[in-house]
Amino acid sequence: MATPVDYGDLEFTRPAKQIKAVNLPAVPQRILDGMKQYEDAARGFATPGFERTSKDANGNEVLGGVIVAHRPADAQVTQLYRMSTDPSSTELSRLTYFDIGSGRTISMFCAILEDDWRGVRRRGGAIMVMDLNGNEHFQLWRYWEDSLADQVLPKVQGELDNAPGLGRIERLTYDDYRYGSIVMSQTNNLMAFASNKENNKDTLVYVTRLIDSNTGAKADASPFILSSRLVAPSTGEGTTMYSPQSFSLDDKYLLIKRQYGSSYNALYAVDISEKQALPPKLIEFPGATEKAEDTAFYDAAFSHNVNLPHLIYCTTNGYGDFASIVTYDLDTASVTHITTSGAAIQAIRPILWEIEDLKVTSDNIVFTVNVEGWTSLFFMPLSGSHKDTVIEVKVAWERGWLTFQTNDLNDKPYELTLHLTSYHSRGRITYLDLLPLLNNVKKDENGNAYVLASVLPYAQAAPPTVAHEVPPILIRYKSFDGLEIPAIYYRPAGQSVTPVIIHIHGGPESQATANYRTPTHSYLLNELKIAIIYPNVRGSSGYGKKYMAADDVLKREDSVKDIGALLDHIASNMQNELDSSRIAVAGGSYGGYMSLATLTYYSSKLACGIENFGIGHWPSFLENTAAVRRAARRREYGDETIPEIREFLDRISPINNTSKITVPLLITHGENDSRVTVHEAVSMYKIVSKNVHTELIICEMEGHGYKQKSVIEFTNAADILFLERYL
Repeated sequence: MATPVDYGDLEFTRPAKQIKAVNLPAVPQRILDGMKQYEDAARGFATPGFERTSKDANGNEVLGGVIVAHRPADAQVTQLYRMSTDPSSTELSRLTYFDIGSGRTISMFCAILEDDWRGVRRRGGAIMVMDLNGNEHFQLWRYWEDSLADQVLPKVQGELDNAPGLGRIERLTYDDYRYGSIVMSQTNNLMAFASNKENNKDTLVYVTRLIDSNTGAKADASPFILSSRLVAPSTGEGTTMYSPQSFSLDDKYLLIKRQYGSSYNALYAVDISEKQALPPKLIEFPGATEKAEDTAFYDAAFSHNVNLPHLIYCTTNGYGDFASIVTYDLDTASVTHITTSGAAIQAIRPILWEIEDLKVTSDNIVFTVNVEGWTSLFFMPLSGSHKDTVIEVKVAWERGWLTFQTNDLNDKPYELTLHLTSYHSRGRITYLDLLPLLNNVKKDENGNAYVLASVLPYAQAAPPTVAHEVPPILIRYKSFDGLEIPAIYYRPAGQSVTPVIIHIHGGPESQATANYRTPTHSYLLNELKIAIIYPNVRGSSGYGKKYMAADDVLKREDSVKDIGALLDHIASNMQNELDSSRIAVAGGSYGGYMSLATLTYYSSKLACGIENFGIGHWPSFLENTAAVRRAARRREYGDETIPEIREFLDRISPINNTSKITVPLLITHGENDSRVTVHEAVSMYKIVSKNVHTELIICEMEGHGYKQKSVIEFTNAADILFLERYL
């Protein structure tokens, strides 16, 4: 656990709610007013999925709706809503009103059919995963509505005040550990989750019953503490990090994943059919071409077919550089390739890009493909005349980043909601029924199947748009060693030569995509006429695992050199568009480290920098980051307990190179950040401010990234003011 931060003699001002600042000038009201249209457009809509259709206390069927997450204009944090699955309906009913005065995060809202934990049936609703103040110490909560319960419970001790909302929210866990990765069985009998509650370090897997639970709890006001059984204990070697993935249809097996790092994990099957679960059994995929330590698995799920209850669908890069979809049968240990690309592999439809998202339903699989930051939608029917045909869905829209939810749990496997984000919209929800599209499947020039699709909008779940939005352009440039680096480029319309911001993503195993950007993005383009480049330096995801591993440990500074190459590219190849004397660098988390490192190497080529919740000193970051994360982060960045690695990490840490920073710097950080603790920001400010103009913003009751209205709006405005003055 990180030691409390020592602010020393820092003199804070309090210019906004939950904000304390040092050396920050007053933010003019004109910026806050000018940002309003962009802030409103950025309050997009998202959906964790469909509710379960259930019955009320009188036995009448109650159709499940679509759950929507959205921050209304008058709320400090995101709230939950319900809307009909019918896109012709325009109703949007608010379910939650609770605030609790912090940057709390609802990371999961997992619909269930019912529970009987208190001796009475509460139908519908969900299990929520939520922290209280942004520190990511997520707890489990039960959301339900009295109209769907056998009897109305009295107000439960510790229940959140959600008035005037319909729903009630009861806490299920009462400690400071972390809970998450909820998985429901297809029968709705069982729920699995992961937690570090054994020792604060190892993340293990537990199972509890939803129905016939026999907890002994009563339908009264006393608090209920969720009981569970451990089914995947610690291995006793290093740090164990398990997460549940899927229950088999017969509830015999639970599929779990063991995480070693961002690029290495393994799949296990646990036989949970007896009272005492058997030890997790490693699943070894036959014919794998890659080393186990270079292999990762994603989106693993059991079949919903009663005739194939132990068939697993998953994506893996065990057969090549990119993640592809395969099946594995636990009973026969056989593999079928669906999208794997390789000369010696027979796949249904080879796809040489990353599979981004995979969901298995009772009659199809649905997935997306990430092609250099733009996503495409695909599905494969598991029955009928198009059985085992991989079909691309060419959705009519401006294209960008697409995610989806299926309504399979309500027996509608072809019914989807699509969450569309692009330069045009920060998250709108639309409806798509895949089933009618099967009547008009076409073939392209290569013989690949596709369908054309138009989506139906949910008018109540679409944010306003901003005039003159700028579409992204994909560019590439060569780095110091000849490696080609892709980047997403936005240029203000109608301008000649403009200043530019290089904005570096976090991760580092992440990617700058065609997704919508922060509110400052559009303000900079439209109001200040500043261009923006989002590079995907080596170490980024989306381009295969070799590219993602190209910055590991001792190769860390090679990614910084990629930014140096971009600076040179701007000066020599983009001089007709960009002013190489007016370049800023910005980023958050790992991107914050990259911003600081770029400033230490290339200050002479930069005008200023912005660093959000970034890493200033590698050893202290690794020592202070949450214990459950430390082993995986050491695998990526290096183990600071090894003397020669610590010496290297010390040498490249920006805090030990602050004398090389010669341009103004703005630092912001969440005070409750448990990933990159606030020590990094405070230590960096105290040293670098001795040499150059530096501003510091500490965001109270916030973690790794900002969730509160007052914090988001103030930090965005402070960024704008900083860039106005120094870029």
